[in-house]
Amino acid sequence: MDCLRGRPPAGAPYHPAYSRNYLVCFALPWVWVFTLEQQERGVHAIIAETRRTPPESVDPTAKNFHWGDLTRANFEAHDQGAETAILLDLAGFVTEGPGFNVFTVIDGVVASPARGALEGITRLSVFELCEALGIPTQTRLISRAEIEAADEIFFSTTAGGIMPVSRLGSRILGNDRPGPISSGLRKAYWDRRREGWHATPIDYD
Repeated sequence: MDCLRGRPPAGAPYHPAYSRNYLVCFALPWVWVFTLEQQERGVHAIIAETRRTPPESVDPTAKNFHWGDLTRANFEAHDQGAETAILLDLAGFVTEGPGFNVFTVIDGVVASPARGALEGITRLSVFELCEALGIPTQTRLISRAEIEAADEIFFSTTAGGIMPVSRLGSRILGNDRPGPISSGLRKAYWDRRREGWHATPIDYD
């Protein structure tokens, strides 16, 4: 669902205070952010030169359609032969990507940025899974140098679950396949989803 500010009617001052607001609800078929093939061999990503819009301008913790920076970063990835991009903030710390949260695995610890990113539902599920599996987690600032040297990287989103990364720019992670922690979390996520974890059954009859 989308909440829309709308536009002022004819004759009213051209200011959002005079607009009629709308709530638009719609249903779409399932769409994968990355194909199953990409997920199984690991997503190819870059770190974009485009910086994430600062939180002082647009609050990234609330889902919104201010995608100018994310779209530009995606074009950067496309031009470099990659599939997606990770954006840094103005201080050079990791934020998120176009439609997903970002995680690093360093010395067995799963970490996700403390600011500049959507507080995603699937991101919370990752933390819950890690706790259940005994994997330590951190929410903190992650520098460019840290993510470029990370043991593993993975993404999370509702339209894809947990999605491992096998390449970041010119660097090949591991053996060019998803790492053990990323793979284990991805399998655990979908095993539990098939069992009805965090799901509401819908009777289409």
